[in-house]
Amino acid sequence: MDERPEAGRERTPAPDATPEFGPSGYLPERAAKRARKIVLRAPLGLQWVIGALVAGLVVLVAGVWYLQSRDAPPPEPWVAVGPTDELVASRFDPELDALIVAAGGRVRAFAGADDVAYCAPSNRLESADGTGVWSLTGRGLDGTPSLDEHPTLVSAGILYVDPTRTQPGPRGSDDPVDRGCP
Repeated sequence: MDERPEAGRERTPAPDATPEFGPSGYLPERAAKRARKIVLRAPLGLQWVIGALVAGLVVLVAGVWYLQSRDAPPPEPWVAVGPTDELVASRFDPELDALIVAAGGRVRAFAGADDVAYCAPSNRLESADGTGVWSLTGRGLDGTPSLDEHPTLVSAGILYVDPTRTQPGPRGSDDPVDRGCP
């Protein structure tokens, strides 16, 4: 008679044999030699439950703190300009020495552009004396140098400007353009 084990069944060690692969759990001999993962067969302790509760509590506290502080005004050096729904197409703010432009779907603040205003017929920024034309992004057109921009931020419907920093404007264009406003 054939004494081979049935297909799919492995030999079990004798009850008095001590396994070489650890104090708890059991892997058949062939599987133990080829195993690449650690098999945990012991139940997880109370420390895992406490750890999960502490992690959940940390996430909850962080979420509540974020929801309460997200509408807080930004800290210094940001300066409040006013509500965004009350902004006109363009206006110069002498306190910030900046042109505030609320046209084209975005609010921008350009440094030191006191004689520049928004021109609705051309949808551009134009100087009052006729020496410069800019796109709404501050890009200089017709050889005009581009405008430097202050960072802007809208929080809870209020526009804030950082007058201490400026970002250089985009590269200008030498292509000729027609003025839209006299």
